[in-house]
Amino acid sequence: MTENWQVAIITVFTVLGGITIAAVVSEVYMWLTSSGFSVRDKHCYVAGGSQGLGKAIAQDLARRGAHVTIVARRESVLKEALEEIKACAQLPEEQKFYYVAADLTNYEEAVKAVSQAVEKQGQSIEILFSVAGMACPGLFVEQDVPTLTKIMNLNYFGTLHTVHEVTKRMVAENIKGARIVLVSSTLGFFGLIGYSGYCASKFAIRGLAEALRIELRMYSIGVHCYFPGTIFTPGYESENLTKPQITKDIEGADEGMTPEQCSKGMFKGLVRGEFAITTDPISMLFRCGTRGAIPNNNFVLDTIISGIAWIAFIPWRMFVDYTVTKHAATVSKSKNKMKNRKSE
Repeated sequence: MTENWQVAIITVFTVLGGITIAAVVSEVYMWLTSSGFSVRDKHCYVAGGSQGLGKAIAQDLARRGAHVTIVARRESVLKEALEEIKACAQLPEEQKFYYVAADLTNYEEAVKAVSQAVEKQGQSIEILFSVAGMACPGLFVEQDVPTLTKIMNLNYFGTLHTVHEVTKRMVAENIKGARIVLVSSTLGFFGLIGYSGYCASKFAIRGLAEALRIELRMYSIGVHCYFPGTIFTPGYESENLTKPQITKDIEGADEGMTPEQCSKGMFKGLVRGEFAITTDPISMLFRCGTRGAIPNNNFVLDTIISGIAWIAFIPWRMFVDYTVTKHAATVSKSKNKMKNRKSE
């Protein structure tokens, strides 16, 4: 019996050691094959750069020596944000900072904004960050189609308009080291009650990013997609105003991140050469568990985490289904009470 235990212990440690070595080798390979991510002296275009994550990204770009153009709809907010971004400049005398006011859901305005940015900077766009987005939570049957359309127009088509125009220019000008960074969401990996419109738009961005990653290899253009979880921004505060209680019950105490924390984590993923970037444990779990044909960030760790995800998703789905069913019963009782009161 003692010998059997010894063999079992040696086997366990051998397996764990092998997994550890494989994970380290995979990590080293990731670093060695990464082309790096330098923004120094490059024109970086941040769509949705006036507040929240977009502004934090623009500030980090300024700290890294980039020339930055931010784009959003409200000029007053852009002016204020630009001053904060300039204050972060690594080389204030050399770096150039501009803003362009435009409604990115309008194709003509989005194209014009790109042209204005290139003209102001006197330099082609070499790295694009498409960050603009919104969420307006609500139950699908209670929301009207114009609201759902508005979400899709900004989150997806607002992204598409800019990405299409910038990509065409990158290809035509044969820009070396060009990059396109799209921003989806953890809800680009799975659906959640109360976020039907938002999930649809963020799934669409993931699909666009995956397709472009493959296609734009023909032109040596790198494509990345960031999947952040909850970000504490003014937009998040507005989001909570319409968020159904059932959604809040399922989310629980959400440990979100600040825009600055998200930006910092996103840049780490960009430097590592990751395609699908996540910066919190839950997002990473869903990334690995629903990765499809997405490239691995670390083959060994991602495979282990995907196995954990397949197991963890079972009780999670049961919890969500139970919570929604329980909520439905509560709503039904409430409606019956209202009918009885009216009949009295």
